[in-house]
Amino acid sequence: MKKVLFVGMVFGALALTSCKKDYECEVSVTVNGETASSSATFEDLSKSEAKDKEEECENGGGKWSEK
Repeated sequence: MKKVLFVGMVFGALALTSCKKDYECEVSVTVNGETASSSATFEDLSKSEAKDKEEECENGGGKWSEK
């Protein structure tokens, strides 16, 4: 019984550490006094995927946030 509980705890811990999250990139542009903004939502990204998308967003002048 102890072995079953231990294995269950290990799988539970792994499931919690590999959670995927949702993120958003918002970009605002002002031209001739007019401001336009747009946002893109990225769902279920892993940490490495989110890091890559965050870099792309910020390089394009956007603001990266976690939803």
